[in-house]
Amino acid sequence: MDLDDFIITVFCLIDEAIPAVLDGQRLRQRGPTPMLWDSEVVTMEIVGEYLGLEQEQALFAYFRQHYAHFFPALAQVHRTTFVRQAANLWRLKERLWQRLLAAAPHDATFAIADSFPLPVCQFARAHRCRRFRGEAAFGKDTLVRQTFYGLRMHVRLEWPGVMTRFCVAAANLHELAALPALAEQTRGTLVREPWWVTGTTGRPPRRPSGSDTALTCSRPIAPPNATPTRAGALA
Repeated sequence: MDLDDFIITVFCLIDEAIPAVLDGQRLRQRGPTPMLWDSEVVTMEIVGEYLGLEQEQALFAYFRQHYAHFFPALAQVHRTTFVRQAANLWRLKERLWQRLLAAAPHDATFAIADSFPLPVCQFARAHRCRRFRGEAAFGKDTLVRQTFYGLRMHVRLEWPGVMTRFCVAAANLHELAALPALAEQTRGTLVREPWWVTGTTGRPPRRPSGSDTALTCSRPIAPPNATPTRAGALA
């Protein structure tokens, strides 16, 4: 399948799924109808993510330059209008995700919890950055062993690699603190390989309330009198 066929396939799937998830309800209660179809915006976001176009400016410029014949209204829309429409569709995209998730084969009884950093600015600008003020914080990127300023995405991956849950928290929040949100109302085994798994008690993490999921750590539990390293404290 070439890229043209891929774009058409994604558009057809999204365009057919939107009426099903709305279930007869109107997506907008008031205001003018946008020039771009919502299915067109979601399609461009999905294909852009597949192509590695993570910045909104690069995403808009790519489709406007190379696929204006697929999305003719894109030539009449400003980039900020496109970005605003895409951001306002967050609830619709969540429903689409849940619909596709139900159709994707996966084993909910075996999952892996992981996280990755979401910097909101360059580190040199952190002290004067106003983005997400009050939510963002300093944290440690354990992959590159550097401190960053921003948020951290915590995800639940169920076998064979389907992301079924996620939550966004401040970068300085300990990864164990996000496990209850990823394990609530689930059954089976949730595996996590943390840099530090005990906090200050030296005991394994407790089973989240309302859950039959066992939290399994792939590294030994640290002794109660151990002192966390700087990397562990910032992770």
